[in-house]
Amino acid sequence: MHDTEQQAWRDNVVLARDIDSPGERSEFFTQARRGEFTRIFRGVHVPTTVWLALGPDERHRAIVKAAAAFAGRELVFSHASAVGVWRLPWIGVWPDRAHVTVPTASGGRSKKMFVRHTTGVPEEIEHIEGIAVTTIARTVADIARTQPFGCAVTVADAALRRTTHPLTRVSTTHPLTRVSTTHSFTEVPRTGLIQEDIVRELQGIPIRQGVAKALRVIGFADARADRPGESMSRVSMMAARLPPPELQVVLAGATGRVWTVDFFWPIVGLIGEFDGQAKYTDPVFLRGRTPEQALSDEKDREDDLRAAGYDMSRWGWKLAMSPNLLRRHLMAAGLR
Repeated sequence: MHDTEQQAWRDNVVLARDIDSPGERSEFFTQARRGEFTRIFRGVHVPTTVWLALGPDERHRAIVKAAAAFAGRELVFSHASAVGVWRLPWIGVWPDRAHVTVPTASGGRSKKMFVRHTTGVPEEIEHIEGIAVTTIARTVADIARTQPFGCAVTVADAALRRTTHPLTRVSTTHPLTRVSTTHSFTEVPRTGLIQEDIVRELQGIPIRQGVAKALRVIGFADARADRPGESMSRVSMMAARLPPPELQVVLAGATGRVWTVDFFWPIVGLIGEFDGQAKYTDPVFLRGRTPEQALSDEKDREDDLRAAGYDMSRWGWKLAMSPNLLRRHLMAAGLR
């Protein structure tokens, strides 16, 4: 959420229980019926203009903040909600309820506003924008244990990559796949995450269901996967039983210029590139260029690498999400 949007949300969130005057309550609910306010939960509203300006991940963070304001006490947000607050990518639709972790003796019943996980409140937590969340290691462990393999790997890859990137980019969502990508910067705590940290957190969770899958996620995760589309491509390659590529390889083109490629299979000289729309629309990737300039630069890069004797294959979200389609695509490009 951008700074101006964060401030607008903080200044304008309305808790119906805090409106004491009957006249003010009547006026507020009249405005809500006219569509001037959007209800997040029963009794919790935000201005519709603010809500409509938010992307899916930003809306989930708004849900988290609304839940925190409504509770009136510190809650420890976890699972998908911690993913959102940590600005990690998410595969699929963001939840419409806030996820919190509670003591193991609390019982497991969830309510319309919250999904409660009775896995125990960890001793170590982080605070981001005034919200208490599980650490990044615990967040990845929770997701690795409970979410589908592709979603969990995408979160784990990004969390490991965060180790060298104390600034993380706020998420938006690709319209076709509902996969979070990134476009602007916000501050989150610096992390120094390695796989062993996630394993230790996993071992400390009292519920053992999903541990075997989580260990597979942790073992497969790789900080070199630079974007969610690359993470999902790796998952699909594994599911399709394709030879694993080398990641983020530096190659020299015919001109002598060096380029970093997403995937490389040296035995056949094949370069693979995930080519999501963010490359031509995201200000972070554009680096001051127009989309047309970025497209031209990418063509020059490809021509230089092809002239050096490499083959190149590109794909987008549709293939990245489908092991069968990606397998056919790469086999047609020369992968054996």
